[in-house]
Amino acid sequence: MNYTLEVKGMHCASCVGRVERALGKVPGVELAVVSLLGEKASVRTSDQVSAEALMKAIEKAGYQAAAHGPVRPVALAPRWIVGLVLGAVLMLAMMAGVHLPAWFEFGAASLIQFWAAAPLYASAWSAARSRSTTMDTLVVLGSTLAYAYSATLWWGGSQHGATYFESSIFIVTFVLLGRWLEERARQKARESLQDLLESAPPKAHRLREGQEEEVAVEAVRLDDLLRVRPGEKVPVDGLVVEGQSRLDESLLTGESLPVAKGPGDAVVGGTVNGTGSFTMRARALGQQSVLAQIAASVERAQLEKPPVQKLADQVAGVFIPVILVLALVVGLSWWALGQPQVGLQTAISVLLIACPCALGLALPVAYAVGLGRAAQLGILVRNPAALEPAARLDAIVLDKTGTVTQNRAQVVEVSPAAGFSQDEVMRWAAALEKHSEHPLAQAVVAFWGQPVPEVEEFQAVTGQGVMGRAEGRSLRLGSPAWLGADAEGDSRTRIYLEVDGQLAGWMAVADPLRADAAAAVAELGRSYRVSLLSGDRNEVVQAVARQLGIEGQGGLFPQDKKSQIESMQKAGARVAMVGDGMNDAPALAQADVSIALGWGSELARKTADLTLLHDDLGRLNQTLRLAQAIRRTVRQGLAWAFLYNLLLIPVAAGLLYPTLLSPAWAAAAMALSSLSVVLNALRLRWFR
Repeated sequence: MNYTLEVKGMHCASCVGRVERALGKVPGVELAVVSLLGEKASVRTSDQVSAEALMKAIEKAGYQAAAHGPVRPVALAPRWIVGLVLGAVLMLAMMAGVHLPAWFEFGAASLIQFWAAAPLYASAWSAARSRSTTMDTLVVLGSTLAYAYSATLWWGGSQHGATYFESSIFIVTFVLLGRWLEERARQKARESLQDLLESAPPKAHRLREGQEEEVAVEAVRLDDLLRVRPGEKVPVDGLVVEGQSRLDESLLTGESLPVAKGPGDAVVGGTVNGTGSFTMRARALGQQSVLAQIAASVERAQLEKPPVQKLADQVAGVFIPVILVLALVVGLSWWALGQPQVGLQTAISVLLIACPCALGLALPVAYAVGLGRAAQLGILVRNPAALEPAARLDAIVLDKTGTVTQNRAQVVEVSPAAGFSQDEVMRWAAALEKHSEHPLAQAVVAFWGQPVPEVEEFQAVTGQGVMGRAEGRSLRLGSPAWLGADAEGDSRTRIYLEVDGQLAGWMAVADPLRADAAAAVAELGRSYRVSLLSGDRNEVVQAVARQLGIEGQGGLFPQDKKSQIESMQKAGARVAMVGDGMNDAPALAQADVSIALGWGSELARKTADLTLLHDDLGRLNQTLRLAQAIRRTVRQGLAWAFLYNLLLIPVAAGLLYPTLLSPAWAAAAMALSSLSVVLNALRLRWFR
């Protein structure tokens, strides 16, 4: 069985590791993966394990858990506000040279230590019972040492200047304030996904036997006809069958300009209708809808850990015991040098400043914010581990049909012979093709778009063409070879018309380039080596490649495309494959990064690491730039975390003696370090 549990109280990679280990010790648990930012645990178990047993294990580890509904977190704001007020009073009094009663300082510190810091003590105690440590262990040790030392001195009659009551208050206050700010920032990171989930309207207008009725969206069934009025949200995914309008798809694309929609166009549930009204047919409901797939994909992606995250978690897990030993060594060293008070202060400062929160937050926050922004831009990330290689690509391989072309045959040229007009050629050709089911026939009929004469004695000649009689003339329409014509040198498909045994002309049918293909490929070409691989005729592929200004190769079977990519990889290139057809699946699986187009085949989308949900090839370069931005943000966070510890641990240990770092400032620096990593990652929300 699979369970997804809400988990509250986690603050760093060590917390994640503790929850995963606690779940892993429950008999019957096969796999447990915990997301820090998503505050969820995904657990795979045997049939004998209950949700209650899993929650009990999490709670025993010192965290809150629930299987249904949200967990009510501990309110941190009142605790840090009271601590800030009391700490400020003590600090201002000290700066002004005013000596407050010793009992007041002791009482204020005791209130913060035993009330405000209660969640920290509970977490540290739970960790201790399970023979592990967390950042709360460091904080509690630091604040308790400062408080206990000060209380001992006070009871012994020490003067005001020798105590650390204000430091013990500020240690707890800054930690709680930092966590409160982090939680608010992480909530911002989750908002984009929540916006998607809440975007679908609750009601729909269903048409039944000409009558319109208002029903709940849950009551809509496949193929139901629905009317969408001006200004309303589209209730479900579907196709427009009647009417025209312009839709605001900024929820999915980030673009503010409305998109024109007419009969045959796809619409997505949750997007906003403009001033027009249209009728649509429901095509995807519930978990099959675009919004549901995006939300599910983002949640899955947040639970999957890229290799670099696993390494960061391992480093953070080892870091805390090392810091405990280091703090003890620093304190004893100063004690041995005849400076016991300096030893206490430096030990406390080392404990506080070295918390590895920033290290543990750097990657999960950046990935989570980036994944949320990708969802907003219509980029579905099925494999978050692919974002790292996507940021370091050398080459991009494109399929032709449906990727850079429209995958829709069109008549692009008509050439009548002497004695015949273009209208005659097209009218007779359309009359014959109207009876054919060949894709090229549909292109001819669509191009003519007018009434055609009746055809008698119609006959289809397999692999050659069609023939019949119309308007008293004997007609044959088909391949150049069948009609004895020469079409060499033309990369397009030519269809010849013969009237009463005489060639009357020909028309060229081609799959034209997508309107955005040339600009998109040119943009990619500035950063990558772009090439075209296709199963179409080589001369056709070469012609398309020339139009795009890139290299191309045709006549390839699916396995041939895979082999081509493999050869590029053996030469040292990191390769991305972009395709939309079923025959692209082997090549997509072979590439370092596989990208499918949302309007392509289901197999291609399931095989691909990334899927572009919108009919815009320009999103491809945007997707790769987003991957680079995520990688850059992760590196900035990790670099800051390591640099912070590298520089400030020696300072906290007394490197600048006689100038010492106050434990209160050490706690503030630790909180600021974690918060800076989160805020830096939040910049990805505005990526364009």
